[in-house]
Amino acid sequence: MVSKFSKHSVLVMSLTALLAGCGGGGGGGGNSTAPFSSNSFSGTAVDFYLKNATVQFDNCKNPDGSTVTTTTGPQGQFTFSTTQSCQNSPITITGGVDIATNLNFTGTLKLKATDLQKLSSNTLVVSPLTTLQVYSGAANIQTLLSSLGLSADAMSKLQAANFDLAKFNPVVDASAKDMAIIFVVQQLATQIEDSLQAVNKSDGSTALTASKATEIAFGAIVKQLETGSLFTSGTAQIDSTALQNILTTAVANAETAINDSKVDIDPSVISQIDSNISTVSADLNTVVTNNSSLTGAQLQTKLQNNEGGIQTSISEQLKTPVYADFNLANYSISQIQNSSSTSPMSISLSQLSSALLVSFKLNNAKSELTDTVKFAFKMHGTRGSSQQEDLNVTVNNIKVNFNLDGSIKSAVIPANTTVAITSTFNTVQGVSFQIDHDINIASSNGAISLQQLINSSDKLQGYYNQFYGKLAANDAIKVTAFVLPITYVVDAALNLPTDTAEFNNEKFVGSTLTAYFKLN
Repeated sequence: MVSKFSKHSVLVMSLTALLAGCGGGGGGGGNSTAPFSSNSFSGTAVDFYLKNATVQFDNCKNPDGSTVTTTTGPQGQFTFSTTQSCQNSPITITGGVDIATNLNFTGTLKLKATDLQKLSSNTLVVSPLTTLQVYSGAANIQTLLSSLGLSADAMSKLQAANFDLAKFNPVVDASAKDMAIIFVVQQLATQIEDSLQAVNKSDGSTALTASKATEIAFGAIVKQLETGSLFTSGTAQIDSTALQNILTTAVANAETAINDSKVDIDPSVISQIDSNISTVSADLNTVVTNNSSLTGAQLQTKLQNNEGGIQTSISEQLKTPVYADFNLANYSISQIQNSSSTSPMSISLSQLSSALLVSFKLNNAKSELTDTVKFAFKMHGTRGSSQQEDLNVTVNNIKVNFNLDGSIKSAVIPANTTVAITSTFNTVQGVSFQIDHDINIASSNGAISLQQLINSSDKLQGYYNQFYGKLAANDAIKVTAFVLPITYVVDAALNLPTDTAEFNNEKFVGSTLTAYFKLN
């Protein structure tokens, strides 16, 4: 009979041997994980191909806390090697230039969170289709792609890839018609994004972030594709009703997201985008209909070579309206910016009201547009080193109508608009009042004068007359105009500084233009 001690000894020795064989008991290291091995892969950014675009790996951080990025090459390609801290991430692509249109890319491309260590072919594509998938929510991606009107060949390739859209390069894998459809979808989204990002709140802050604008744009497209087609059957011509549905949905969702009763997205935004996208779609449809065997790559080449003026036509349609050509008191921006306290521009006292004459133009307008503008001016008079007088006025609501060429057609200051005034006068240091009737301001050669506002209000005219009455020849006048458009943006190429206009609790941040005058 074996003793209990012997049984116990055998059991202990057996367990010890087992643990030793498994690396237990310390020292052996047989249970350590395999060392990290970086995976290198290549990617492609497609609007058509985007060169010099920024590729951002959203979940990945550099040691300094910044997001990991790389840049695309001349054919939209980029390479990346994973790191221990960057193996799985969504991708966002912005900026760069579309090599087909030669326009700056102002939209957003996205790819859902992807295991970058396990890419089957070590390649991926980020395109309007992958972006659509990111914002598809619970919608069936196959249904959405079918509603786009992609060809049977394209759908077959997508199905073979199990609808892994990062494996589908529309420039290489699609017909010209399919590529045209995908391109138009992205231009529609980009136009919506650009328009929504241009909207300002009443204080001058941006109403929507870029990411929210992208979400709204693609969300509206997804909603349409869930219920019906987007293009006329068998063509790359966008359906007018579907386009209107998308734009109406996008504006409604944007206004909900902004949640500010003082911010209205002007209806002319919808008409502008409608016109742009319809024309681009029609131009591309003509090309692909006349060349049914054309590939996506060949369509890109046609645009690059501007065959038949196709690149010029599309590029002109895709430019969004921006404010340009500002003038104050009939002086150009360069003349005003070159003026200073030591080198003022000459103006007579009788012509001082012309300092309130303002003109600005909307470039890239395709139709008659309207916008709401907040406007303020500061008038600072100086005599010698001791005498100074100020008159500051804010008008928080001017409806401006633009001609087809972008020049000012007319303006209206609606009833109930608030006018705020501050001054150095003993009789009025700070006052606000509401206008009790619409004030129509006629345009003269594309310019409007706030002198018409002054003349329409006995109260405001009294304050202005006090300021005017204190001036004399050789006095120096510094006039700063503040402009805050609500719907469209001021062209960055103008290099206008921004500053805060804050008079009697009316406050906003706007673009500024300062002129120095000397009375003669």
